[in-house]
Amino acid sequence: MYVSANHKNGKPIHMNDNYKRQLVLRKLYPHAKVLNVYGDLEDGSHSDGRVKNSSSKSLRYLVSPKVKSYKEKKFTGPMAQHSRLRENPQVLKTAISFLWPNS
Repeated sequence: MYVSANHKNGKPIHMNDNYKRQLVLRKLYPHAKVLNVYGDLEDGSHSDGRVKNSSSKSLRYLVSPKVKSYKEKKFTGPMAQHSRLRENPQVLKTAISFLWPNS
């Protein structure tokens, strides 16, 4: 899903066709809590090496009308590479805290 730049509310300034198709489905999104984690390699690409941060952050706009809560967390450095996020101890800790806040 490619989008470029975001308004303050997360709405992309430019949307590709795939994003526009998903936009139609936003009213069907379940009333759930959402945790959006994304990476930034801090190499000037503003991405995790695969997904631009503007695309990652545009999830807020897609789901915001329906979700119970929305939390966004950016991780930086080499362990924030797209394929390494799932192995990043900080991401795991954040996910566990999100899923089981009282543990």
